[in-house]
Amino acid sequence: MANVRWTSLSFVAVLFCALVLPNHTEASTSSVFKALSIGASTQSITSSTLSWEKFSEAETHLQYAVRTYEPEQHSRETAESEQLHSPNYVCRVEIEGIFTGGHTVTEESSTICIVAAQLSEVERHHAFEVLINMGGGGKLKWQPWSRYHAGIFGGAVSVGTGKFSDYYIARIRPAHGEGQHHHHGGHDSYVVGNFDPNVKLTGRINAPLPGSSMSTEHEHGDILVEIEPVKYELRSIKLNKLRTTIKKNTTVLGSTILSNTDDKTSLAETVITYDFMKEIYWGKHEGVVQGLFTKVYDSRSQQASNVTWGIKSSARHVETKSVNTMLEPGTAINVTLFGNYTEMEAPYTATIKAYYDDNSDPVSRRINTVMVSRDMEDVKMEYSPVYWIENGTLVPTTTTTTTTTTTTTTTTTTTTTTSTTEATTSLRPVPINSTPVEGGTMIDEDGMSNEIGHAPSTSRDLDVSRSNEKLDNMSSRSRSRSPNAASSLKEATTISIWLVTAFVLFRLN
Repeated sequence: MANVRWTSLSFVAVLFCALVLPNHTEASTSSVFKALSIGASTQSITSSTLSWEKFSEAETHLQYAVRTYEPEQHSRETAESEQLHSPNYVCRVEIEGIFTGGHTVTEESSTICIVAAQLSEVERHHAFEVLINMGGGGKLKWQPWSRYHAGIFGGAVSVGTGKFSDYYIARIRPAHGEGQHHHHGGHDSYVVGNFDPNVKLTGRINAPLPGSSMSTEHEHGDILVEIEPVKYELRSIKLNKLRTTIKKNTTVLGSTILSNTDDKTSLAETVITYDFMKEIYWGKHEGVVQGLFTKVYDSRSQQASNVTWGIKSSARHVETKSVNTMLEPGTAINVTLFGNYTEMEAPYTATIKAYYDDNSDPVSRRINTVMVSRDMEDVKMEYSPVYWIENGTLVPTTTTTTTTTTTTTTTTTTTTTTSTTEATTSLRPVPINSTPVEGGTMIDEDGMSNEIGHAPSTSRDLDVSRSNEKLDNMSSRSRSRSPNAASSLKEATTISIWLVTAFVLFRLN
């Protein structure tokens, strides 16, 4: 019963793990090492564009797998060979702790890896790893080799893990009559083997001949070499605006005071200097070597910028803004400089072009990744009202009123526009050392009013005023008599008319 209980619990645990744990469909990857020649010595470094991946039987898995033979693109040979035969790819299998290279073949709709260790029998494996050129970013070539070439080529791709005893990927092309019949120029005419640089002074290639059950030693063939790019160019950048996120932080960059202490209106000017950290990061992409010089042609900038691919570029920028304005004597104005420190994260597509140290033609391809930038934008100045330096009160401004009159007739349409400009200027406040007494008047020592807009009185002015008074009294008396005379004249005229009318009627009777 105890065994049954434990068996049931184990089954439940396995079922729980199968349901809960994520299903990893992606193939596991391993680093690819390649030779780096430094003088007479050779070291192993990792490749930025290649990887070993466990074959998953998925059709898309071989999209960027390295072929044993690369015909010219869009050629007739390519179309014919792919119709007759499935392409063969570089693969590897670990045999007794040593990674051994080979190539894939398709048998009864199943893909297997054919390998042969040094001077050993040919083996066929269903579980293996394939060599992947990530995103198609690496540039590979099969470099011809013979026993007269001592040492290993720089950039030769290792089958193993970067050890001194590792093999390197090589291939041979059997001559006519060796092994089975092969198609001249076809991709299936090449057999992938292993180059061992540590045998017979200059090294040898070990690969099985077609139809043979044993590995054979060869004195010539090709070695797979990765050509490193020396620089990149990033062009045709298109941001995904729908997925772009922007964060803005309004920042005070600086402030100053413009003042005019002269006795006449003049130009006051100064500068405001500010600094900020500008950052740009163009992301990463598989198959693109990190740390490589990259020239970026961004349509948002007038000039191309230089960055290091895969590394954030930071630089402190110092900028200066000039400020100037016309000010009247004894006035000043406050100026504040604002800016938005903006952080933007945007997915984008672009064309990256790789240049190589062998002066071969550059290779271009489209990439998709994410860029992040931090920059100062929307820099602007804000001005306070103009004020007096002495007391800080605001300086009133002169306003202009424009009146427009439009006249229209029915017969002939005539529009007349009359503009009247009225200068409405408030009395300017005076500096504090000569400010008027509250109430608007100031009494001089002689006791006379000296209010703004009135001149001091004199004796002559008083005489003129009295004369004017007499004339005004006479005019008002004559105006008061005029209504009485008019009334008497009217009554006399009416009586005369009645008398004449009565006389005429009497004579008629």
